[in-house]
Amino acid sequence: MVSSYKHIYIGIGTAALIVGGAVLIRYLAESKTKKQKSSIDFSVFDSKDIVGSGRCIDRSLLKRLQLLEKRTGYAVLKNINSAVRSQFWNKKVGGVSNSAHLITKCKAVDIHAPTRAIRNLLVVQAYNLGFTRIGVGKTFVHLDVDTSKPQYVAWGYPSGTPPEINPFS
Repeated sequence: MVSSYKHIYIGIGTAALIVGGAVLIRYLAESKTKKQKSSIDFSVFDSKDIVGSGRCIDRSLLKRLQLLEKRTGYAVLKNINSAVRSQFWNKKVGGVSNSAHLITKCKAVDIHAPTRAIRNLLVVQAYNLGFTRIGVGKTFVHLDVDTSKPQYVAWGYPSGTPPEINPFS
């Protein structure tokens, strides 16, 4: 009698180990898949002349960009024109000397936005997400989180022109 109970307990224990192992393997496989799906390609933020420089991108900016992408349905991270810039590259593109794009800050992006409808959508949703510095060009939207600069401002390009949309006015 004791022997038959022993076999039952061994059988139940073996079954529990098999089921538990299968559940653990599935969990680990799903975790790996989720991590791969949510991984960020930081090279989209690289200065054009320094590979790997985009890893410094401000994490609060990155989180807001991800939310902007979700809210708008626009592939924001696949449409980054300019983000982190070296001093050399910043001068080459005509950036201001204290640009939020500079490697020392890593707090700005320019998002390619080829139509007025896309620019307006990005600007309005960026405003709704708490962006307080928004530049609007003919083919892009600049967003930054540089708190050392004036806040609740929008501007157009070239510098000094009014933006086609200003959520702060």
